This record gives sequence, C-alpha cells and structure tokens, in this order.
Amino acid sequence: MRIVKYFVPLVFLLLSVQNVSAQNSMDTKMDIDPFFQGVINDLSGVEDKIVSLAEAIPQEDYDWSPMEGVRSVSEVLKHVAGANYFLLSFVGDKMPEGMTEDMGKDVTDKEQIIKMVKDSYAHTKEFVSKMKPSDLDKEVEMFGNKSNYRAVMFILTGHGHEHLGQLIAYARSNKVVPPWSKKN
Repeated sequence: MRIVKYFVPLVFLLLSVQNVSAQNSMDTKMDIDPFFQGVINDLSGVEDKIVSLAEAIPQEDYDWSPMEGVRSVSEVLKHVAGANYFLLSFVGDKMPEGMTEDMGKDVTDKEQIIKMVKDSYAHTKEFVSKMKPSDLDKEVEMFGNKSNYRAVMFILTGHGHEHLGQLIAYARSNKVVPPWSKKN
C-alpha cells in the first residue's frame, strides 16, 4: 500500500512532464513571451479551422449569403484576411502595399481566397512573435477609444473566432459538415 501512495503521484508527474514536453516541441518557441505564444497558438487554432472549413465549402457556395446585404462566404473569408492586417496596424505594423478596403473584391477563386487567409495568418503570427511584453501596456487609440496593445491582441484573436462561428453557420446552412466535427 505504501508503494501505491508514492507510485500514483509519480506516474502523474511523469505524464504531465511528458505532455508539457510534447507541447513545447510542437507549437511553442521557447524565445517568445508566454502571452504572445498563447496569442500565436490561438491564431493557429482558429486559422486551421477557418482554412479547413474554407477548403470543405465548394467553390459554387462561395457566393452564398444568408440574405441580401450580408457578407457571402468569400466576403467573410476576405474580411478575416484583411482584418488581420488592419488590426495589426493599431500596434505598429504597416499595412501591406496596395491594401485598401476594396482589395480582393474582384477575387472569387476559392484557392486564391484561401491563400489570402493563410498569408494573412502567417504575417500576423510572425509579427506577434516579435512583440515584447513591454509593448502590452502601450496606449493606442482604436475606433475612437483609448486602449492598449494587449486589448488589440484579444480583439485580433476574438475576431477570428467570431467569423469562424459565422462560417460554421454558413457551412451548415449549405449541408457542409466542419471537417473537425465529422465522426470517423
């Protein structure tokens, strides 16, 4: 009985160390502040789901919208890509050359749109990876309100999740099952 008293906690300790080690080797760069690593991990997770859903939705449904005046599938995806760049502009990133609000309106090809989304997330994660903890409390004015870099990071990640939810509803309305929720 005495062996069990020490053995069980030891097993849990070893399993947790192995789990942390596996996480570090897969997603975590040791030279990035933990807050920014968390932001990057969240961005990666939402990007994976948005991209896999974009790939699952057929090209012919990219112009689908639930009603007039509401963004279509392709418009939501292009909005997500553009917003990634736009939101970073509040924390010192320069908008890509030639990027305007109308950029991409003429792009309708599924593969081009998916590339836009992937490129925006790659840029966003690269920029965030270079931020420093001392940046978090820097003040910014955002949409007429005083804020800080930390809040911009929360808005950046939340925005992706907001539109992931929208895209899930769009997909389900068109009988497309999100790839990560399919039963084996």
